[in-house]
Amino acid sequence: MRSEPSWFLRGIRFSKKYFFWLLKDNEITTHKLQRYFPAEYTDFLLFSELEVERYDILLFAYTTAFLSFIGLFIFDLLLLSIDIFFLGQMDGITTTLIIIVSIVIPIAVMNLIAYYPKTYARYIQIHSLGDIPEILSYLVMYLKLVPNLENSLKFAASESSTALASDLRKLIWDMEIRLYHGVNDAIIHFAIRWGRWSDYFKRSLHLIRSSIQERDEASRIITLDRALDVSLEGTKETMNQFANRLHQPTVILYSVGIMIPLSLVAMLPAAGLVGMRVTIVQVFLIYDLLLPLFVFLYTRKILLSRPAAFHPSTIPLDHPDIHHINKRKRFLVACASGIGIAIPGFIFLLIPRIISMHASNDWTYFIVSSQGLNSFFPVTLFFIWGATATVSLYCLSVYRPYKIIRDEIKQMEKEFSDALYILGKRISEEKSPEDSFAYAAQTMQGTRIAEVFSQTSFNLTARHTSFYDALYSTEYGSLHYVYSDRIKAILRLFVEGTKKSQRAVSASLIRIADHLKQLQEVEKKITDMLYELTSTLRSTVSVFAPLIAGVTLSITTLISTILVSIQTKQSPENITGISTTFSGAAGSFMTENIRPEYFVLVIGVYLIELVILLTRFTNGLNEGDDTATFMYSLGKTMPMSIAVFSITVILGQYFFSQMVPTV
Repeated sequence: MRSEPSWFLRGIRFSKKYFFWLLKDNEITTHKLQRYFPAEYTDFLLFSELEVERYDILLFAYTTAFLSFIGLFIFDLLLLSIDIFFLGQMDGITTTLIIIVSIVIPIAVMNLIAYYPKTYARYIQIHSLGDIPEILSYLVMYLKLVPNLENSLKFAASESSTALASDLRKLIWDMEIRLYHGVNDAIIHFAIRWGRWSDYFKRSLHLIRSSIQERDEASRIITLDRALDVSLEGTKETMNQFANRLHQPTVILYSVGIMIPLSLVAMLPAAGLVGMRVTIVQVFLIYDLLLPLFVFLYTRKILLSRPAAFHPSTIPLDHPDIHHINKRKRFLVACASGIGIAIPGFIFLLIPRIISMHASNDWTYFIVSSQGLNSFFPVTLFFIWGATATVSLYCLSVYRPYKIIRDEIKQMEKEFSDALYILGKRISEEKSPEDSFAYAAQTMQGTRIAEVFSQTSFNLTARHTSFYDALYSTEYGSLHYVYSDRIKAILRLFVEGTKKSQRAVSASLIRIADHLKQLQEVEKKITDMLYELTSTLRSTVSVFAPLIAGVTLSITTLISTILVSIQTKQSPENITGISTTFSGAAGSFMTENIRPEYFVLVIGVYLIELVILLTRFTNGLNEGDDTATFMYSLGKTMPMSIAVFSITVILGQYFFSQMVPTV
């Protein structure tokens, strides 16, 4: 059975218990359900195996929309209070933006919840299709050794922990209770079901089924190889088509989500020259709420169309390197560290203002004034650093072990294909298995797989155990601390093959080694297809975006200072320190004196959101839905991006401030 999204089910129970009054069970609701959830939606519910009703889903969607609206309403009142406090009046543009945010976000949340079962079904399809190469490889490898279709299905279902293997286990259960007229009938139904989303998988299954009917072994092997080739070629072609379609969406994302917004930052102070009033609240609503929402929805849409290629290795929770990790404790430590780093920002912003209410001196003026400390070191950077430290410390402390383990598994699987070829060749020379394992270990000396083979040889010679116990014994088996499902499954085939004949085992091992090389080559080609795109996005989020943000913020400060200087010379008696109206040859114009440190805070928050969203996007393209890899990449990328941003802001404001006297 698939693991159901518990948060979704808990949310439905919560909405039914406390917010049942939001949706009446009447004829109007029935029409809504028919309009919002057509017949195909029921198919998605059945496929995802979510045991919920359409009424419950709609009620949960209404509940989340209602609660998000209430939360935004309270937040909007706070923003309006800040706007009125600083400006003395309610600004029309700010009010319009607040209304837009208060409508757009609840509607977006409601639609995300209402169509979550469809998204979840698509998620299952993507991941199941990504499991195809692994499942087919297990079927083909087993059938090359033992031409028994039913046993090959059982082997693939038992050795794989993927989502597709779960469906395969259900298929075997249905065969056992006689829902199908034999294994051929079951395979046909399985091929038809998954053929709707993967034609190459259907073709491969039919080839595998027909291989059993071949009269001689050579023809059977050729048919099985063809089934595998169809699968690998289909996977590569599907990913190639996706990579080709990514160009236009990436350009839109790059321009609308990154370059244009960051470039417009430098123009905001000059907006007053044409009569526009630009406030920090408006910049916050656009840059920290609306733009990140657009980037999130757009990247999510792209990732949902990504075909999965290969399933990442599953790391068990009892792994000795991760079972001791207390995520809640490390999260609290990360939060405490982030708050500690952000405290100087509170001190620089709040305490001098409190002191200046009672007494004014040069020190408080230097700290508070935008012409003082903030002119070359925005104190709000401490808040940005605190948030960055929290995210990075948590991600690296929790998920770095996962990344190390996964890299070890990938390296061991890469070594395994060579070691398997050596093992097969040695056995074909009619050497004993223990001698073959020892020879392969000696040849591959210095690698992790050599240690496994050496331990296997020791177990066979010193302990006089069976092949199965030498490899899989929970007490001394050489694979006890090997966490690669692929390696364990293939060596289980070796154990199965020894029951047949040594010559058959050697030939099968050599073919399996060649097959593993094919899989690794396809994986590498798919990574290379996406490398140019993902490397550009990673460079953008790590260096170019923070660099552009820092430079434009420095230019913003320079323009603001120049405008204030011009305004002071023209009409010094009208300066209020917040907003000023002037008349000249060009007519009247107004500028809003947004303090540079607040600008840095708002754009810094936008940059943090951008790093999170684009790191998720690049990892989703390259690795698929792998939380551990995403969190580890985020922990590495965030400090680099914010460091570039901070250095650029500080140096930029310092150098641009030297230009002001020459104006």
